[in-house]
Amino acid sequence: MDDKERQTMREHIVYLASQLDQTRRVNQQQVVFIKRLLDPEDLGHAVSNETRQLAYQLLIENHHIERASWQQNN
Repeated sequence: MDDKERQTMREHIVYLASQLDQTRRVNQQQVVFIKRLLDPEDLGHAVSNETRQLAYQLLIENHHIERASWQQNN
């Protein structure tokens, strides 16, 4: 592998790492918002039970997806 190929691979790795970091931040923001919807002391008082149930399901699904991704990587 020559220097140009190494540089190209390095650029790809940096780009993919930045995209992964951005995706993680967005995911964390979504989880925080969903938790706020579930909290009756925060936004939870303003949403219906149906909305809280959907938020809870999304939170659980997100947890399962995250767990599965960690198990695949390890």
